[in-house]
Amino acid sequence: MKSDLTPKCLATGIGSLPHTEAKDACELILQTLPQIPFWPQLPKRSAGENMYGQYSENLPGLGFEGERMFIHTPEDFSAIEKFYEHFLSEDLDFFSISQTHAAGFYQLQEYQSRLQSAWAVKGQITGPISFTLQVTDENRRPLLYNDELKDMAIKNLLAKAKWQEKILRQINQRVIIFLDEPYLSAFGSAFTSLSREQAIEALEEVLRGISSYTGVHCCGNTDWSLLLETSVDILSFDAYSYASNLFLYESQLKKFHLSPLAYRVFHPVLELLIYLRQGLLVILQTHFRKLNHRLLRRCSYHMFCNCKLFPAFFSYPLSVFHCL
Repeated sequence: MKSDLTPKCLATGIGSLPHTEAKDACELILQTLPQIPFWPQLPKRSAGENMYGQYSENLPGLGFEGERMFIHTPEDFSAIEKFYEHFLSEDLDFFSISQTHAAGFYQLQEYQSRLQSAWAVKGQITGPISFTLQVTDENRRPLLYNDELKDMAIKNLLAKAKWQEKILRQINQRVIIFLDEPYLSAFGSAFTSLSREQAIEALEEVLRGISSYTGVHCCGNTDWSLLLETSVDILSFDAYSYASNLFLYESQLKKFHLSPLAYRVFHPVLELLIYLRQGLLVILQTHFRKLNHRLLRRCSYHMFCNCKLFPAFFSYPLSVFHCL
């Protein structure tokens, strides 16, 4: 982790937006998140912009069966040799993401003056755990269980992260690269044969290779101690649903970005906010009994989040920064 990371709870986004026009998406981002804008992923624009296809270009053995993407073991080993030659020589342009796969990345660069005045600019890739669990080989076996293909896939992700880093640094010297890891929520389940050591090793291969600030986003619940033990700078998660789970890992949090003093301050405040939100929900349910309870919960959440008292603590997602 980098000790000089002090963004003071500035907001950014994860990546995907529902737009089909890159310009509309970028203008919304720059209007609402001017301090840490990010380039938008637009999966509704094309299949090439989904979170797996977007980072698959130039992978040896890339193939498609209908809409299913897979990586088969290449019969021509020259393709593998070429891949590793480019990787070892740090030929990052070989690993570039084309405009057909990342229209938002190229569109955002059209707003250079606004990006230069931002605190930082954010890019993202799919995390190595999620990519290798979701993308399979020709036998429908996840790449995670094919050592040769897994190694290529993870190095490909790292190279694409470093390529983004190189391009974005030409506009703003402060860059943040996020790993999106939705499948970390499956860690420890009966459906995933993945050891703690394997998970950390895969994450660290990417995190350690990035010289900019790094972040990991997991939208579900997971073993948070695993992420807290990595070298990641920013932890992004759904605080509304999983803050109480995260704070079960007190010792790991104190070793992470939160100092003992920050933990003593932040934890009671978070608990107070939870009780206040629950109290607001009870009041709403008492006075509006005929309303849909699910809608009430959503309304109480938004009313609470939009009040002036500690609004950042319940933003989705909440990021734990080294700011205290």
